[in-house]
Amino acid sequence: MSEITMCIIDDVKTVIDGIVSKIPWGEHGIKIVGTAANGNDGLQLIKEKHPHIVLTDIRMPMRSGIDMVRELKESGEPEAKVIFFSGFTDFTYAQESVRLGAFDYLVKPFTTQQIVEVVLRAKAQIETQRLEQLDRLTLERKVRESLPYLRQEYFRLLIRHDELPERAYDKWEFLSIDMDTRRFVAMSVLIEGLMDEHSLSVREVELTRFAVQNIMEETIKKQAKGVVFREHLDQFVILLNPNEEEEMLALAEACRDNVNRYAKRDISIGVGSCVEGIDEIALSYNQAKTALSYQFYSGSGCVISYSDIERQNHISPHYSADKEVELLYCLRSGNREGTEKLLVSISEECLRYPTPPDPDVMTNLFYGLAFSIYRVIAEKADSKQLMWLDERLSIIKKGRYLSTSELINDVKELGLTGCDWLQKRQKNNVGQLIHQAMNYVGGRLGTDLTVQECANVVHLSPSYFSNLFKKETGMTFMQYVTSARMDKAKGLLLEGMQVQDITYELGYRDRPYFTELFKKHTGLTPTEFRSKYESRTTEAE
Repeated sequence: MSEITMCIIDDVKTVIDGIVSKIPWGEHGIKIVGTAANGNDGLQLIKEKHPHIVLTDIRMPMRSGIDMVRELKESGEPEAKVIFFSGFTDFTYAQESVRLGAFDYLVKPFTTQQIVEVVLRAKAQIETQRLEQLDRLTLERKVRESLPYLRQEYFRLLIRHDELPERAYDKWEFLSIDMDTRRFVAMSVLIEGLMDEHSLSVREVELTRFAVQNIMEETIKKQAKGVVFREHLDQFVILLNPNEEEEMLALAEACRDNVNRYAKRDISIGVGSCVEGIDEIALSYNQAKTALSYQFYSGSGCVISYSDIERQNHISPHYSADKEVELLYCLRSGNREGTEKLLVSISEECLRYPTPPDPDVMTNLFYGLAFSIYRVIAEKADSKQLMWLDERLSIIKKGRYLSTSELINDVKELGLTGCDWLQKRQKNNVGQLIHQAMNYVGGRLGTDLTVQECANVVHLSPSYFSNLFKKETGMTFMQYVTSARMDKAKGLLLEGMQVQDITYELGYRDRPYFTELFKKHTGLTPTEFRSKYESRTTEAE
């Protein structure tokens, strides 16, 4: 259609400027062809430009808007859609304008939004009138060609909004819908994994969708009246006139099996309950979507009836709060085995119900657990690890899971990966603490060293320090002190220090006791050790 033209007539320049400049008329398919500041100029402008729409004030110098419109009518000019501006005191003039056939009038002051709305209504009426003037045969041909698309769009609206039956009958007749106008069942169909196959070209995706739709249509028409139409890129809706509920479930299963057999694709189908009227189709469709969401528990290639879901009595899944507390303790201590065991136990507890809870509720429950895990790990994570944590938590929060196993595996991955990080970090921290304690021991071999003393140096309790020390070094603290003293004694012996002096240097007060310890550690007495290794040194020289 050609562009809609419009002119504006008002003796107040700011009004004209505001309407022209503040509204993007081109985006609305409207072209401003001229403006005028009085009735005389406005009359001349209209006669020259023949605009489709005229915005004009009523009171203006030289000639009023009323007089201008009256003269246009008398001169036989093509009629435009005239929209008058009027102040409150001009109400009688506004009434007169309506009697003259004006499209509408606005009371000053008005907003730009009001201007846009009334002009677009005028434009819509103009376009309607244009359509009515088109050749009827051409119009009917175009309508016939667009019927498949119109049916698709009509059904997409029907499953979202209530439709009054008395209004629907005419539409069904016009759209040539071959279905009864009472008793319906809606089904929601998902093509499994189609949107995850990023390697597929647009052509391959469209061929898959066409094949699936065609197979379902062929399957349905053998048993019932119905339609299949696209809802999303990987979803279809089936609307049927049902027989018995069992037959509808069998038909859904036949659609699933045939698609798998001939198109080599898995589909899952949610089946809504039977409703009586056209105005209840949206209800059945919403039930079908709810049923399909329970694929979360059943896995791919399932057929789920809403009537089965309806019997669940709003189960609220939960798990023991004590288990979560224990899980977070295991995380903090880097206990991977305990963390994994508790995550499995929590998952099993949440899935113990004979009938599964609402998938959204289950997803939210595990997101809450994931967030608790995230907070513990984030306390010790570096910047790179934090980026990974944020990404994983965001995925869990979106909840776009096709099965519980996918959701649970993501939560487990979050927990176990974080546990490994904390375990490694803790091991590094422990190594640093023990190294610090060993350095302290090395500088004080001649003193009466105790576990309490060294534990205080690294700010740990004696018992915890003893356990960490043995775990890290493979020996008790006092075994290490003795070993360090004996290693120190070897060096002092080779340097020529007397055994008695070494005994006192290393904090021993009894030479026989020192000699006994040294022999136990090296297999030689101090004198034998010195003789053995000094002779070797001399021979080498």
